[in-house]
Amino acid sequence: MTQQLPGKPRLKECSILRKLSLACAMALGSTTMHVHAQIKPVAQDVVNEKVKESAWLPDPALTQLLQKMVESRFMPYKVVGQKNDKDILSYKAYFHPFPKDMERFYSYWGMTAEWYIARKNSMAQEGYQEIWHQSFRDAGNTELHQAVWMKRSTENPELQKLGSNYADEEHEQNILVGMLWRGEFKKLDIALDSAFAQNKAGRLKSNTLYKRFGTLSRLDKDFQKQFDAWVKSSMQGYAYLARGMFLQQQAWDARGDKLAAETSKKQFADFHKLSSVARVDLTKANEKIKSCALCVGELIVNNRALGIKEGDDALLKYALQYDPKLYSPAYAYLSKLLPQWGGSFSEMETFIGNIRKTTGDEILVDELKSRLCYYQGIAIYREDQEGARIWFERGLTSQPYQLLVNELALLYAKKNNHKQAIALLEKSMANGNEWDIYTLEVLAQSYFALGMQAKGDKLIAKRDGAVRRFKNGE
Repeated sequence: MTQQLPGKPRLKECSILRKLSLACAMALGSTTMHVHAQIKPVAQDVVNEKVKESAWLPDPALTQLLQKMVESRFMPYKVVGQKNDKDILSYKAYFHPFPKDMERFYSYWGMTAEWYIARKNSMAQEGYQEIWHQSFRDAGNTELHQAVWMKRSTENPELQKLGSNYADEEHEQNILVGMLWRGEFKKLDIALDSAFAQNKAGRLKSNTLYKRFGTLSRLDKDFQKQFDAWVKSSMQGYAYLARGMFLQQQAWDARGDKLAAETSKKQFADFHKLSSVARVDLTKANEKIKSCALCVGELIVNNRALGIKEGDDALLKYALQYDPKLYSPAYAYLSKLLPQWGGSFSEMETFIGNIRKTTGDEILVDELKSRLCYYQGIAIYREDQEGARIWFERGLTSQPYQLLVNELALLYAKKNNHKQAIALLEKSMANGNEWDIYTLEVLAQSYFALGMQAKGDKLIAKRDGAVRRFKNGE
């Protein structure tokens, strides 16, 4: 299903694997004791109202506090940071009640100077007022910035409104999409350069970085012109990597998900053509981006598409050496061992055992096991849904594959086991998939089936809000 943007390319709704929870957006960064602050005046309607101050907290703890404060209708009107004598970074936020005329706000911290300027200009163009700004330097003498922007409502000033409902990471993914369709390629390069730098410094998880590129890769085919213009404008490795992943996804879409006997010659031809073009971009990205485990993982995916069986062992070895915390190369290797690609479930089990020995990463092992159970269930789904259900339930490891959760919930719902579906999906939401579009839809339908109309309506409203925000690139 696609949504049409007026005068813009379309976005795939199915690509919005989202969770919405915070009324702010945050960019992670580092801080130092050397602080230079520029304080903007606070809105008059909140003067003399109750102000709350947090303790000095690490990023995750402050993120959790922000969520709670926003749910209590308090916004962070300033955020400051510091680095103690042990080089540990911490932040402090100051909150006041939502101003009556507030339409939306954004709070960011840890921005580089370039990224702050780009975001400041973008916010100004969209009608936001900067109400707080602070800069300081980290241990590496990099100047980092904190800022809060707010847009005032031009409608009923008595009606209190929430800020952005996106959590920080979903917002970061959405604004990349917005930059792409608006042709803001320099901003896009700055954002991704900052993300790679944060990842290298240990401030951004490798799998989170992958998800940002994954979001771009799943955009509608009408974005082809934007990707081409970006590559022409930038010539950086990020543009090649993003377009290569996009083209590879277009190749999978062209082939379809049916069995080979049910797939036309044209579909296969388009699949091979797009995969071949994608390979050129992915190879260039791997040449331009130093020690790029993400690039290597995508080359494993591309090898499977083009039927290239040599070299994957070496690629996986390089990926694990470059970045053992990035899971996509292992996912890609596991997929190439599927029976329909010339492998077997036995080989997949052996591979998972080898990954345990090589990495010792039990979280990765659990995720691979869950994916294997999903593949085994899907293999018999048409003929034996009960057998598929058993495989799916076996795959409910500590790190269950989201597609497995979705399929199992659907099976429960089909059999009118809505309580089981609800328990499964509520747990999935609590484990970090709070705003997955499919989860919201199926969970809402299960609520409706049990007469829980209010809960279902609430989820549908939030689902629609997620789609709208994604379409707007916010």
